[in-house]
Amino acid sequence: MDHRNVLLGELTRKELGAAVQSGAVRAAIVPTGATEQHQDHLAMIHDTASISEIARRAAERFYPQVLVTPTVPVSVSEHHMARGGALTTRPEIFLEYVHDLCDSLQRLGIPQVMVLNGHGGNKRENLEPKCPELFARFDAMGVVYITYWLTCPESFYDQHLELEKGAGHAGEFETSFAMLAFPERIRRDEINYDNALKATLPKGGLILDAVLDGVSREIEEMLT
Repeated sequence: MDHRNVLLGELTRKELGAAVQSGAVRAAIVPTGATEQHQDHLAMIHDTASISEIARRAAERFYPQVLVTPTVPVSVSEHHMARGGALTTRPEIFLEYVHDLCDSLQRLGIPQVMVLNGHGGNKRENLEPKCPELFARFDAMGVVYITYWLTCPESFYDQHLELEKGAGHAGEFETSFAMLAFPERIRRDEINYDNALKATLPKGGLILDAVLDGVSREIEEMLT
């Protein structure tokens, strides 16, 4: 494996096989994003770009133990179809697809798998009532299914954000994160949403640190 390369898709079959067979790789992350409207100032790829960045940075903290698969870019976004548009799938299709990715990883010899979600429509509490049998299969496989911003303590939002208590859609949290991680995707002259007007670059740095710490705790627990 190349130094600090945690992206499974960037490996050759020989490199992946050697890393798994040696025991160096102990787990993999399957990031799940979305392609949907984020008001007029953020790109529709925001959730996918965000979770890709978070998954990569978190895995790098555990190099070479954790690999990251390509991000699932389209998911459960039906609730955004009437708000400006999205690409969406039915919950059962999304979860079956993610299940097969997790199964593939375990068949490759990677025993521990985390689904790292970056989109509100994919949260476990939203989807499990609709597809309980699929989450039962995840649990039987030992798959960890988490949403990244829920790993931050409530005190973080109280201390560092003015209007939001979580990853508000295209608001203070997500816009601040975009300012840090991919400012080229922001249409700054279109920021007219009240929560988004509270976004700042320093908040973006605090958010990135907090979510990386939270996700890292979940990875550490999975590994131990």
